[in-house]
Amino acid sequence: MIAGIAAALSGIQAGGKMLSVGAHNIANAQTDGFKRLRALPVESSAGGVTVSLDNDLRSGPQSFSTEDPLILREGSNVDLGEEMITNLQAVNLIEANIATIGIQHNVLGSLLDITG
Repeated sequence: MIAGIAAALSGIQAGGKMLSVGAHNIANAQTDGFKRLRALPVESSAGGVTVSLDNDLRSGPQSFSTEDPLILREGSNVDLGEEMITNLQAVNLIEANIATIGIQHNVLGSLLDITG
């Protein structure tokens, strides 16, 4: 039972890290040349979930500079729609693990009632 709670806690932490990375990407969406980070949940060998961070090296949209029309500038490669979907997945991960902890709490309570 305790291992299950620890695994659920790692899922909550992973979801929080994913939300943090998403907030970082959204905050820098208008920064020229910014490359977004990807936070990918990965199953841990010890049980539970960890987050793997990866740089998205795709190029952003290119446009001419307003100061000098001969200079080409690269915008951010952040897609706000993709960030919203990733953030919703992170929220679902957190909510599912919170529900898991609640169920384990109820099972442990019932077990203690039976043995007590």
